[in-house]
Amino acid sequence: MTANNSSRFLLLSGAVIALVAALAVVIAAGLPDRAEFTGQMIPGQLPIAPEINAVAPAFERSDINGQIIRLSDLRGSPVIINFWATWCEPCRIEMPILQTLYETRKDEGLRILAINLGEPPELIRDWQTSMGLTYDMLVDERQSVAALYHLRGQPSTYVVSPNGIIANIFYGPTSESMLTAALGAQRME
Repeated sequence: MTANNSSRFLLLSGAVIALVAALAVVIAAGLPDRAEFTGQMIPGQLPIAPEINAVAPAFERSDINGQIIRLSDLRGSPVIINFWATWCEPCRIEMPILQTLYETRKDEGLRILAINLGEPPELIRDWQTSMGLTYDMLVDERQSVAALYHLRGQPSTYVVSPNGIIANIFYGPTSESMLTAALGAQRME
């Protein structure tokens, strides 16, 4: 073995040993709970964070008619929070799916809060009418609710159980079957 090959072998061996040691530390210590870093921790309670199994961050927003809607007022009902925009093509595809789900589950208390990302209420209202949507359309002018939920893109959908816990998160478009399954699973809680 030449000196050059010997140096490479030692470097590679050292890298492998360091990687194995790092992996052992992660396995022994465990990974941190993301909610501790993306949300608010209240001693003795579940974290408030935009994470599965954490309390959904509270907010209040006006709908397109100026009525205030508070997430906290909807406790006891399943809630779907959907972030969207009129220019978002996957949102256009997803909205009729949400409407169908709303029509079939609203008598069971389902609420859908479609949070628009900063567009004018008139534009949202026209879009809602043209799409035949009847669930709540909220306006997030400064995108503060989007920031609270650490929005990664639209559409993004959060399924919140009646007790206010985030049961599922869907990044990108979702389907009626995925949402139905998420709502069915959280009923058993």
